[in-house]
Amino acid sequence: MSRWQVGQAPAQAARMDAWETHDNAWRPASPGWDPQDAAEIARLRTREIDLAQAIITHPFWSSLAPGDVLAARDALKHHHEQQMADASS
Repeated sequence: MSRWQVGQAPAQAARMDAWETHDNAWRPASPGWDPQDAAEIARLRTREIDLAQAIITHPFWSSLAPGDVLAARDALKHHHEQQMADASS
């Protein structure tokens, strides 16, 4: 598992200094991405696009009536929430 997948990579692509506002909002300094970080984020973004295309273009969607596609995609989007609710009851 890469550090990108566990949230340990720098938040910003470019190096940034820390800052704070008068409203007590702040962001820690970020060293920026090194070449390995940039390559990994490019790989992960490509994977995300490939998976999204596989889902969107899957033949299942054409088996539904056009008016039902949105509801079915929404149900898929929230499927994990329903599984968690079922497991806790």
